[in-house]
Amino acid sequence: LPLLPPAARGGSTWEGEAKATLRLFGTRRMAVLFPLFWYTGFNQPYQLNTFGDRFFDSRALGLELASFYLAEVLGAALAGWTLDTASTPRAGALRQLAAFGLATSAAYALALSVEVPAARAHWPTCSTPRLHLGEEGVAVPSLAFFLWGLSDSQVQAYAYWLLRQLHSGGDELARAVGFYKMVQSLGWSVGFLLVPSWRLPPLVQNLATAACGALGLALALRELPPARIDSRSSSPLLRVVRIDGERVDESAVESAGGALQQQQQQQQQQQQQQQ
Repeated sequence: LPLLPPAARGGSTWEGEAKATLRLFGTRRMAVLFPLFWYTGFNQPYQLNTFGDRFFDSRALGLELASFYLAEVLGAALAGWTLDTASTPRAGALRQLAAFGLATSAAYALALSVEVPAARAHWPTCSTPRLHLGEEGVAVPSLAFFLWGLSDSQVQAYAYWLLRQLHSGGDELARAVGFYKMVQSLGWSVGFLLVPSWRLPPLVQNLATAACGALGLALALRELPPARIDSRSSSPLLRVVRIDGERVDESAVESAGGALQQQQQQQQQQQQQQQ
C-alpha cells in the first residue's frame, strides 16, 4: 500500500521534529539539565581510557572493566528501587541524587589520591607504572572504578526517569529524549577529544570531569518533579499511588476512571433515547 504523506496521517515531518527538538536548547528546563546530561557522556572517556589505561595492565584492566559494568547493573537496580519506593516523585529524586553524589564524589576523591602523586612525578603526562592484579596499591583505583560504574548507571537511570516525569508521552517525550541523547553524545565526543595527555593533563581531566558532575548535580536540584501531584495539570506525569498496599501508576488509574465515566454517560444517553 502506498504511504500517505505525514499531513494526511496526522503526523509531523522529520524536519519539523528536528526543529522542535533543537528548539529545546533555548528552554530554561533543558538549560538547567544540560550539565547533568553532558556529564553522562563526558565522564567515561576519562574514567575508562585516561585513568584505566594508565593505572592497570591489560589483564587487570579486563577485570576492572568487568567490575565497572557489573557495578553499572547494580547501580541501575539501586536507582530503580530508590525511585520506585519513594513516597513522592520529588522524594525519590532527592534520594537518587544524594546516592549519585555520594558515590561519584568518593570515586573522584580516590582517583585524585593517586593522580596527584603521578602529576607531581611526571607533569604533564602524569605517567605511572601500571598495576598488576594482586599488586599492592591496586585496591584504591579498583574501588574508584567500581564506584564510577555504580554512579554512572544511577545518573543515566535518573535522567530517563526525570524526562518521563517532566514530559507527557508521544512527541513531547521523544523530543526530550532526543535532546538528551544529543547532549550526551556531544559530551562523549568532547571527552574523547581530550583523552590524550598532551591535549589535557590527566589530573586536569579528573578535576574537569568531577566539576561537570558537581555542576550537573547542583543544577538538577533546581529542576525536580513536584512534591505533590496537581490533578488539574495538563502535563501528565508518571505518577504512583497506593491501592490496597500496592503501587499503581496513577495515570493508568485516571485513564481507567475516565473510560468508566464515559461508558456510564453513554449508557445513560442510550436509556434516555429508549424512553
